[in-house]
Amino acid sequence: MHVIGYHAAGASSSHVALVQGKDDALEEDQLVLHTESLEHSRTESMQSEDPVSDEEAVVPVDVPYAKCRWDFFLSHKQSNAQDAVQNLRLALSERFLGASFWLDIEQDPTVKGMCHGVSNSRNVLIFLTEGISDSKFCQMEMRWALEANRNLILVMETDDRHGKPNMEELIHRCPDDLKAIFTQNEIIPWFRDPEFRFVSVDKILKSCADDPRRNASNRKAAKPLVYGKGGDSEEGAEVFDRSFVIFTAMCGVALPGAGPKTKCWAVAVRIILLTCGMMCCSRLLTPEGPAFLDYLTIIQIVAAHPMIFLLLHVMLVLLRSDLIADLLENHIDCPSEGKKLRFKTKLLTGLVALLTTTLSLWGWVGYLPGFFHPYYLTSGNGLVVYGIAHGLTWILILPIFFGSFFAALMIMFTLQELCNMALLTAYNELNSELEHEGLEAVVKRGDGINVTDHDLYRFEVKYAKSWELYKKIQSHTAMPLFVFWFIELGLVIWSVWSMAQGAQSDVNDWRVPHLKSYWNLVVRLSWFVGGSPWFGAGCWITALLPWGSIYYAWRMNNLSKRLIFKNPTTRHAFRSFLAEFALEFRVSFLQATPKGLLLFVPILVVNTLGFVFDALRLFNSI
Repeated sequence: MHVIGYHAAGASSSHVALVQGKDDALEEDQLVLHTESLEHSRTESMQSEDPVSDEEAVVPVDVPYAKCRWDFFLSHKQSNAQDAVQNLRLALSERFLGASFWLDIEQDPTVKGMCHGVSNSRNVLIFLTEGISDSKFCQMEMRWALEANRNLILVMETDDRHGKPNMEELIHRCPDDLKAIFTQNEIIPWFRDPEFRFVSVDKILKSCADDPRRNASNRKAAKPLVYGKGGDSEEGAEVFDRSFVIFTAMCGVALPGAGPKTKCWAVAVRIILLTCGMMCCSRLLTPEGPAFLDYLTIIQIVAAHPMIFLLLHVMLVLLRSDLIADLLENHIDCPSEGKKLRFKTKLLTGLVALLTTTLSLWGWVGYLPGFFHPYYLTSGNGLVVYGIAHGLTWILILPIFFGSFFAALMIMFTLQELCNMALLTAYNELNSELEHEGLEAVVKRGDGINVTDHDLYRFEVKYAKSWELYKKIQSHTAMPLFVFWFIELGLVIWSVWSMAQGAQSDVNDWRVPHLKSYWNLVVRLSWFVGGSPWFGAGCWITALLPWGSIYYAWRMNNLSKRLIFKNPTTRHAFRSFLAEFALEFRVSFLQATPKGLLLFVPILVVNTLGFVFDALRLFNSI
């Protein structure tokens, strides 16, 4: 695959200069010599065997959109359209960043090569000049395009000096089976004047094949997310392991592909979470009884509800977006990494299921004895309803609460893994060994690989596009993290005050009599120390998850350094190109870099110690 025209932040400056330095037209004498050479090579390849039998021997294939190798197959008559097609390609690539083109001067010009090019191109662009309908090569390409159901785009030369065709004569001289191409498709005029060329390019891009992903909302909702060309089925491997799908379904999280029952349960869970949040707010108005410890713990729970709502909502919306569809369908083909992802997902699903169960049981012990205490159940007023309603709600809500929280974090982790797989997939363009064995296996083997300049071009464009998607996904996941860190920053003042009070007992604290009277409140306090979403384990997991990108950056850099090139010059260009791309999580002020830890970890430490000191004062007082 020959990819040209990438011109975006992060691209190698040397290659951008190459693209920018191309003239609008080739020098005429070079063009004539090159065209004659090409025609001679094509004629020789055709004369080596009977053209008719060779044409019948190859069969075009209707390759799915996502698996097509090129964006455009450029069909034209070399004798009068070669320079125009080169300029057309350059103009398209400037608007369609990273576009890939099949062009005979760069690909296999044999019959089999041309048929393969048509079958594996999303669009077949036919550049109409005088005599094109007489060309046997162009006739074959048109027939293959029809048989393979390729999207046809007709572009017509408008300059008489460069082969502007007489359309009536062109259609008249065209074989009967191909005439419908010219009558049933719009013909876009090609203007050499830059001011009018923009209009031509715009119309060409609007005529490109519709990306089925953009009209696939129903499909995405009805099927699980898949990636790659192989794996569990012909369509690819499912992103989420079955164990995680079951876990999320139980917690009321409807992943893409979830059934109607799971979707209904997910809606019910949202209602339950909303109800629970309002009920927790009502506890601020009832500071008496064994269910009340202090306002701080209640505020923590109340604030955690919208935080989990936001985190989960952002993750699910992102999963169903065209951004993820593009990542999965066009940028990931990395079977070895897919197996590792499955293993990690199973392991982490078991871990989060254990955490959810442990924290739920721990929370039940700390809360249910208080809600089902005789203080509420034997009272002659509305406290009976208060105690029973809160108790039953907490029985139901705690597994859902923690399950939804950990599910959202697992989705964020999986997205990081998928972005890493997309970047690794780009290495497939360097060499066929990398495509079949994987980067890590080739590096461990220690053999050198052959990488040409064209291979490096393809890698750079593929890598840059995957990196762009990676950064876009980071920006989408950043919003709930921003909210989290703003709250953490706001808590620092209280935490510093709490640490200043020391850990000695404080018998004058109004909470001490409550703790002495109701043992379950002591359990609840310890539960908050361990599982608080703002001070405990939940806080640290949420905060440090973006720093997991440091591992991917380190691993990618390490493997790239150890990859041996037989051509040292190509290796230097490869390393220089990679140096321009930062793989850490970096969005606005949230810079998840090793240096960033020096700023953000102290905030977590101060807040954790602030709450621990507060708890120690209470524990020492009882």
